[in-house]
Amino acid sequence: MDILRDDIKKLFGHYLVASVGSALVVSIYSFVDTIAVGQSVGPMGTAAIAAINPIFGLMVFLAVLCGVGGAVPMSVARGEGREEKAHAMFTAAVILMTVIGLIMWILIWIFNEPMLRLFGANDETMPYVLDYSMWLIYFFPAFMASTFLSAFLRNDNAPDLAMKAVVAGGVLNMFGDWFLCFPMDMGMTGAAIATVAGSCLQVLVMLLHFRSKNCGLKFVMPRKPIKAFSKILRIGFGSGVLDLGTVALAIIINNQIISYGSVAALSVYGVVGTVGQLCQAIYRGVGQALQPLSSLNFGAGKKDRIREAYRLSVISVVVISIIMTLIGELFPIEITRLFIDATPEVLSEAPMIYRIYFLAFLFMGMNVLSTYFLQSVMRDRLSMTVALLRSIVLTGILLIILPVWFGLAGVFAAIPLSELLVMLLAVRFDRSALK
Repeated sequence: MDILRDDIKKLFGHYLVASVGSALVVSIYSFVDTIAVGQSVGPMGTAAIAAINPIFGLMVFLAVLCGVGGAVPMSVARGEGREEKAHAMFTAAVILMTVIGLIMWILIWIFNEPMLRLFGANDETMPYVLDYSMWLIYFFPAFMASTFLSAFLRNDNAPDLAMKAVVAGGVLNMFGDWFLCFPMDMGMTGAAIATVAGSCLQVLVMLLHFRSKNCGLKFVMPRKPIKAFSKILRIGFGSGVLDLGTVALAIIINNQIISYGSVAALSVYGVVGTVGQLCQAIYRGVGQALQPLSSLNFGAGKKDRIREAYRLSVISVVVISIIMTLIGELFPIEITRLFIDATPEVLSEAPMIYRIYFLAFLFMGMNVLSTYFLQSVMRDRLSMTVALLRSIVLTGILLIILPVWFGLAGVFAAIPLSELLVMLLAVRFDRSALK
């Protein structure tokens, strides 16, 4: 594939299938885990999942911070014909990822229980949370490595291998969820082991790329490592903050639900949060399909190709947004029953929560896409502005204010309102970058 010369529609289609396919399978990990836990353990299990989800967000944030942060300048350097610089950026990203990952792994291992209480676990749900989360902590590096490597494989003309790796891991995870949670009756622990096994297999398959004759990822020490690290962090933060924001928002939402609602409402949010992760992963997949096309063509100064790739991305996001919103608005009870062996209390909470929260998907896609697009054309400050507003700043303010007036409904209304307001700004940023 020649990103600078081949037909943009064909290139985008190829990358879209690979990126969204990978995102879907990764999200199926959470989907299948939540179904397995909800059906085998019950509402208390999905309430525990709500407190566990921020751990996934933290791992993805760190991996995207270094992975996408290194892959974008690597692709831009290749578009400019500077191969040695591209190799140096890859090397710097690996070093940075190793150092940050090791520090965070140690901290999480030491402070796991206080961290989980911050994430929303209480005395009632903590035993279930610990049964699952300790396995994630044991294998923290594997989860980070899978997301980190996939970013570089996509930018090294190997999106198909990244997708195959994710599919292989996903299949193992789904089989493990069924076998360990039902025939073996291992509950939360079984679901966690299945997830860990799937992620480890994914990493092993991705590592095969380094034995391929087409591998363009080489280790070359950067001449100015501090400058390279700074650039990676600056660029990667725009995309990574989406996942950091997911962590921050999950903490606020979980605690606000307990304050204004009940464990039944938290168990519904365990499902809604899983669906939300799926949607954000799909939107991220669209952004990841756009990113290498924009980065390389930006380096080569081919703006018309960037505009066409962006247009195709917007069409994809709009179609996905409409479909996902309609599913939540029309089938709240059916979705809840799919995930949970639901009690009457859970079913009574579900319709209101779904129908308010799912409105966010109408606007979320453009915001996620905008962070990837702006980052890919080196507008990292604008990308960071969009990401911070939607993931932490504006949403956090609304999550604190709206429940005072509207109670539990205000907790869930904060998300779509924030996404709408940020989208109005993100579209303006994108238009200025396309000129």
